[in-house]
Amino acid sequence: MKKSINLLFGGLILGLVFTALPVSATVLITDLHIDTPTLSRGYTVKSNDQNFLFGIRPEVLAVETRVVIKQFEKSEFVFPEGWEPISDVYEFDIFNKDAFQDKKPLQIQIKTTEETRHKKQIFFWNGVINEWVQLPSWTHDEDTMRSIIHLPYAKMVVLKNDIILGMGHASWYAYKDCDCAASPDYPKGTLLNVKNLDNDKEVVVKVNDYGPDRSLFPLRVIDLDKVAFKKLGSLSSGVLKNILVSPVK
Repeated sequence: MKKSINLLFGGLILGLVFTALPVSATVLITDLHIDTPTLSRGYTVKSNDQNFLFGIRPEVLAVETRVVIKQFEKSEFVFPEGWEPISDVYEFDIFNKDAFQDKKPLQIQIKTTEETRHKKQIFFWNGVINEWVQLPSWTHDEDTMRSIIHLPYAKMVVLKNDIILGMGHASWYAYKDCDCAASPDYPKGTLLNVKNLDNDKEVVVKVNDYGPDRSLFPLRVIDLDKVAFKKLGSLSSGVLKNILVSPVK
């Protein structure tokens, strides 16, 4: 019964997507057939430009099916206020919807057209509510975003927000034992001044990794190596809650 409800809801989403979005010029960039031997070992479907891919793991598809990826001009769409696209709009479609078992999610990867320290997120078009909706997503490297999705069809894009979160919480990790940090906003190699506004202590750190994950820790602006963290506060506190982060000029 649960499976039937999921299929019905999924069909409702798919049926509304075409009527809710404007008619746009599309480019068919991938069209292939997933055969039976491939079902058991999984497969990564890639766009011809290598900028979009989704991984089909074993047990996701029950039977053979056609799979298509299309590319849309981002100028054809209206995106949420405050967000702008930093990738093309891609659409994937597993044609035989009965083949999609949804035991495991599809693995999504989209390459962006620019590197940015601003907040960025993968969105998909939800035809039920006629809106672009955020997917929990994370940065794989400076110009690549990843996410997962439990649908056999979706239009997807990476959007950026102009806001850089400069004040918030700082956590710590034990990694390189240096004045270094992980940042969700600034690229590797960036020098940042980190100040604890509760005691006015400061440290300059070099970004050498990505994190923390904003979808899990929305208030965290930086993850400091424990050496740097101890210059601002006690490790036993776990998180410092009044931190200002700014690039070194």
